[in-house]
Amino acid sequence: LVGSLLASMRSIASLLVLLFLFIVIFALLGMQIFGGRFNFLYLRKPRSNFDNFHQALITILTGEDWNEAMYMGIKSYSNQPFGSLVCLYYVVLFICGNCILST
Repeated sequence: LVGSLLASMRSIASLLVLLFLFIVIFALLGMQIFGGRFNFLYLRKPRSNFDNFHQALITILTGEDWNEAMYMGIKSYSNQPFGSLVCLYYVVLFICGNCILST
């Protein structure tokens, strides 16, 4: 019984390390792509932003209102030709994140 508990703890620990690595990588990538870009003239700065590492981690960990953050990201790149490709970051983030959590 104790051996099976220790084996399951090792597998859970490896899953948590994988999840933590995933979150840190996407937080850093989000800071690189969206850091300081959610400042709009007529809109208040959203609470879920990527301006610093702490806020980027909270934005990814909570996942709350991710579609609004995606729309803000698209709007921040609206003058560039690849503005609509920004949604790929959010789609990959939440699809892969849910796949990691469901396994």
